[in-house]
Amino acid sequence: MDNHFREALATISRALPLVIFRAVFFVAGGFGVIVFCGMLLFIFRPASGIDRGFALFLVVPVLIGGWASAWLLQRFFLYRRQAAMLFLFSGRKPASPGLAGALQEVGLIFPDHSRWAALNRKVRLALFAFYRGGEESFAASGGRPVRNFPCIPDLLALGPVSHGVLVLAISRGDRDVELSTREALALYLRLGPESRRLARRWLWLSAAGLAFLFLCLALPNWFFFASAGAPVWIGMVLAVAIAWLLHRAFVVPFVLAGISGTMLAETRGRIPDPELCKKLDSLRPALALRNEKSK
Repeated sequence: MDNHFREALATISRALPLVIFRAVFFVAGGFGVIVFCGMLLFIFRPASGIDRGFALFLVVPVLIGGWASAWLLQRFFLYRRQAAMLFLFSGRKPASPGLAGALQEVGLIFPDHSRWAALNRKVRLALFAFYRGGEESFAASGGRPVRNFPCIPDLLALGPVSHGVLVLAISRGDRDVELSTREALALYLRLGPESRRLARRWLWLSAAGLAFLFLCLALPNWFFFASAGAPVWIGMVLAVAIAWLLHRAFVVPFVLAGISGTMLAETRGRIPDPELCKKLDSLRPALALRNEKSK
């Protein structure tokens, strides 16, 4: 398989502290899931005598609180670490050495979460439009109906590919993130089916890793919960949640490093197509920053 594993290992080694930090965060989330499933096991065991309506009253606030905590962490803390990981994946050297320098650089590129989220959203929309209609999808008129439906692997790979495009944009070293993102998109879209084929292979590797983790957890949970007389569905929920968290902690960074390393290797020395950059110019109004200062 020509998946550029050497490039993946070299890419992930640049941001190893942040990859480890990400893994620790998701593993900590796994412990929280185990505690939650333990609470479910206590509530739904036959001898508990707890009313199911009251149990639902206990479970729903815990779920909402967990989701709200994850959202707040992502919005005010984690997104900058994720952006710093992409910065280090790009191979670009920060002005100050170490992790602090990378965080300082991404603070200049993405001063707040809204800019980070808008850029990710626009890159995914541009990729989706390209997968559906090709280059004519970026024409200014844009009124032509699109008949093609994108390949399902392309849709599933939108997340890691969009982050790979951001790595490519950051590697160009331009402070104007809108311009560098358009150029990175133009480079990726010009690579053609070969680059997308490699992205699909990384996607299959990611899916295989998730399936392997789930099977390793589901089979022991099934026998343990069934032999203990506990609801087996709780064990399956626990297996799904822990497998997903471990996948996000260990598999996703390697897949993202592989896709990023592939893009960096295949676009090295290439010049973006000016015509395609013009078609992608619709990104600028949506991503422009408004520096409003109180007077």
